[in-house]
Amino acid sequence: MKHTISSIFCLILLFFIRNFPGALELEVSGGLNFMTFSPDRETAYSDSEKFQAFPFGIGKIAVSGDLSGSMSFNVTAARDNILLNSISFTLYNRTDNFRFEFGPFIGMVDRMEMPDIGITGSIEITFPGIAFLSFGGSSSMGLGFDFTSVNSRESAEVKLGLWFPNVIPSVSVNTRSLTTQPQENLALRDTLTRFEISADLFIKNIPVIIRLDAGYEIYTRAYKRGNTESIDELNAWFAGIDAGWQVIKPLRITAGFEIPVFYSATGPMAAPDSLWSIFKATAGIVYTFF
Repeated sequence: MKHTISSIFCLILLFFIRNFPGALELEVSGGLNFMTFSPDRETAYSDSEKFQAFPFGIGKIAVSGDLSGSMSFNVTAARDNILLNSISFTLYNRTDNFRFEFGPFIGMVDRMEMPDIGITGSIEITFPGIAFLSFGGSSSMGLGFDFTSVNSRESAEVKLGLWFPNVIPSVSVNTRSLTTQPQENLALRDTLTRFEISADLFIKNIPVIIRLDAGYEIYTRAYKRGNTESIDELNAWFAGIDAGWQVIKPLRITAGFEIPVFYSATGPMAAPDSLWSIFKATAGIVYTFF
């Protein structure tokens, strides 16, 4: 299934690069997220068993460009440890004070089965030079395991930011959830909810942008068999840093690192021994075709 979604996206990408009349921006990134429940685990941890970090490969390939003075598009293929594999196509429309984003997406798990089809979108309200507020989300149409597939995926986010000279601070709340049914009598639901404070730092005449993040996250896996449900939960205060370096006009290099500062586990699962066993690291490039 991962090869299928990659092939579809590469064909779309090649078409745009060869036929699009304006400038295109290509972003490619990848990394590992060790704060991941093993995809093979189908029962709750016992009292004596610690959370076992799983080195989950994450990544994104995105291409975007302007269709007109106010309209642009974005095509993204992504893989993360909650929603797994997805590909989306969205259109953006921006005015002085509003930005609207809307489009379809296709989501797939690693097993060979019917994909999820859904809608994603967001709205941003902007007060130029003062503040911005955005909210958005996505939802598949696989409700109750009886529509397009046996899976259900949802996401939602609210973000508020301020503009200051050389820094943009923001606060956000976001959640992502994926429910799958690997067996007829078993449903798994992975959910990640994050409360985050961020600051984007800009230094005049230096082609580097630094982003600092900190916050609190709740990561759960629920196992449901009939009327019986058990939950593993890992809670963590985290801190992270991302950097982007404009090497030359068309090329930017990015890198990021995030680690839990304090963490705990609830339910039958015990917390891992070391915070260094559940970090996340990414790296990538952004290239503009003029």
